[in-house]
Amino acid sequence: MCFFLEKLNSLVWGIIGLGLVLACAVSGIQIDAHAQTDESGRYKQDGSINTKDKYEKPQNWNELGIDLPPPPQKNRFSLFQTTSQSGFRFLVDVSSIQLGEDEVVRMVLLTVSPKGSENITYEGFRCETAEYKFYASSFGFDKAWMPVKNPRWRGAFYQTANGYRGDLLKYYICIDGVNLLDERQLKVLFKKGKMSKKKGRLSQ
Repeated sequence: MCFFLEKLNSLVWGIIGLGLVLACAVSGIQIDAHAQTDESGRYKQDGSINTKDKYEKPQNWNELGIDLPPPPQKNRFSLFQTTSQSGFRFLVDVSSIQLGEDEVVRMVLLTVSPKGSENITYEGFRCETAEYKFYASSFGFDKAWMPVKNPRWRGAFYQTANGYRGDLLKYYICIDGVNLLDERQLKVLFKKGKMSKKKGRLSQ
């Protein structure tokens, strides 16, 4: 009888031991599976899901709709400095400067050629991508705007005689690739018309 009970006890402990071995093996497989996907940051080292914000899928940026400003008036423009040596003069309607919730800085600009030809445009600038968008133009002061059909974002840095848009981003609007000035501060800076010495990361 005692011999039978001893054998039965050994059999029970053997079954328990086998169960523990199988449990550990399954757990190891799960951890290895998580470890293989850990390069994406989805899992922590212990195999649990990482819920930190930096691993969440970023939201796509969307530009807000715009309303064109009132027709440009000559007495509202102020001259601002650029690195251009082409003889062109560049001016901005300070009252038109807006910093949108989409982090786009929009403004009315006036370019005057050495011969006196004037070009008036309404444009937007993005620090994050170092781009600009040309929304509309006007044939003259107090004239209605002519919207651009299907305007697109374009790189602001390129080598031309009128490459002033890069200067706007580099010396006025952006520092370290972001808009650090609020709308009021932007207007004060453009009213002074002097290039900021803080260049940030934006460069040609």
